[in-house]
Amino acid sequence: MRIFTSIVSTLLLCGMFILGVPTSAEAYPTRPITIIIPFGPGGAVDIAARILAENIQTRRNITLNIVCKPGGAGAPAMMEVARARPNGYTFGFPSLPTFSTTPQVQSVGYSLADFRAVAQISVMTMSLAVNADSPFKTVDDLMQAARANPGRVNFATHGVLSTQRLFMARILGTKYPDVNLPHVAYASGHEVSTALLGRHVVSGMGVTTNHKPYVLSGDFRIIGIASPERLAEFPDSPTFAEQLGPEFIFGNSHGLIAPKKTPDDRVLFMQNLIKEALEDPDVQEKFAAAGLTTDYLPADEFQKVMQEVWDYIGGILKEYQL
Repeated sequence: MRIFTSIVSTLLLCGMFILGVPTSAEAYPTRPITIIIPFGPGGAVDIAARILAENIQTRRNITLNIVCKPGGAGAPAMMEVARARPNGYTFGFPSLPTFSTTPQVQSVGYSLADFRAVAQISVMTMSLAVNADSPFKTVDDLMQAARANPGRVNFATHGVLSTQRLFMARILGTKYPDVNLPHVAYASGHEVSTALLGRHVVSGMGVTTNHKPYVLSGDFRIIGIASPERLAEFPDSPTFAEQLGPEFIFGNSHGLIAPKKTPDDRVLFMQNLIKEALEDPDVQEKFAAAGLTTDYLPADEFQKVMQEVWDYIGGILKEYQL
């Protein structure tokens, strides 16, 4: 009987290795870990991911392959994460609001239930910018021009269903329901800034990380920030709240997520890896220089944020029938 039990145990263990199911005896990681970003290169999330990857490679000799897969409102990238083998070698790094929007608007083959949280990394502040020589100094200036010139004044964001678009839809729906302000979608925040710089669009809604270099160079002016108060680095830029009301405050949470069945030990390993990196003064300095904040939350707390954002976005979509 003991011989039979030993044989069965050995066969089961071999089967687990053949099927690729992680076991406690396996070392981890033994190869590069892929981080899939649902935006184009050069944007805020790409910048954050590469700062973390450089730190982790240097400090722990663990390679993070950063893969940017823009398009499809983030659906193709997140579908790849959802369908990846749950062995701790594939993770996603989305913006939670955008991640929560697409599956609630159209059938994309995944939902919140197909993922699990790993760690929150940063909460990015949204901002609306125009060219520095633009006559628009406030949100109302932009809207009044759009009212007077239907279809000729527009705004760009990094995706058809981006958080920035939803935020602007809420502004239009509640404050300017008669204004026609067309939306132009690009693949990344970097592309939005490039389009605004080239005057292909009138205004660009992104995050302060993308707008900061152009504000410092004197090319852009920020006319609205979605923070509770004015930011120290942009003291002359008014908040949406002071212009439109306290309901126009929104933090854009970003973090690492994994396929639902990824083992607890590997989620914990990645959670702690991110935590260590975000506590490193060098990472904090580089994040700050890029206009990013370090806003670490562990997996259990980030899971709650994921659910809260999912429910919040669902409410906006229903209210404005997007």
